[in-house]
Amino acid sequence: MGEEAHVSTDDTIEMSCTRLDGDFSVVVVDDVLVTGATLCAVLELLVKAGVKPENVTATVVAEFPVHRGRKRLLRRGYGQVHVQGLLVFGGA
Repeated sequence: MGEEAHVSTDDTIEMSCTRLDGDFSVVVVDDVLVTGATLCAVLELLVKAGVKPENVTATVVAEFPVHRGRKRLLRRGYGQVHVQGLLVFGGA
């Protein structure tokens, strides 16, 4: 891809890239997983760019399961994305 995604002050996520055809593996690193809204938005952009969800691994520094972020991922069709929380607060 070569371009960076960024979050603007108006709560939008943008990503500049060309279409990715093929079996690319992508690692997404985020600071926290709470409701899953940010990760779902990033995954939506990656899918639009041609990345298969099963080729995505997401690593989050801190995860708060009480807010059900992983459940949102499942509901939105991203259940095949491997999510790893480095620190999990409040149980899994």
